[in-house]
Amino acid sequence: MKPVSAATEQALREAMARLLYGCPRVADGRLTVVNLAIEAGVSRATANRASEVLEAFRHAVAESRARRNATDRPAGTARAEQERRAVETVLAQHRQVRALCQLMERRRDNRTADVIPIIGRKRP
Repeated sequence: MKPVSAATEQALREAMARLLYGCPRVADGRLTVVNLAIEAGVSRATANRASEVLEAFRHAVAESRARRNATDRPAGTARAEQERRAVETVLAQHRQVRALCQLMERRRDNRTADVIPIIGRKRP
């Protein structure tokens, strides 16, 4: 395999820095080898021949993802706790509604035909 030139390696390293800092000029910003090649202005084959740059790129991407996942966990845990509390609230409200429905049914069943006469009206 033919190694890449120093200028190509420099272009790949500059492209890697732009992608990792989140300010690409040409590519869509995803951290892939294809976007690295596009950002550097070289072919995918040329980018794949730069093994040292690719190793550094993959290592930096892995560190970036690990850092992002580590910071997302507390937020995810907080979100899960918030969802758990919301579910508990809905279940408690459901129990209250069922209890009220049962109370209304008991009152309806115990109700007798109470007739209240209207005062002041004469019957024939």
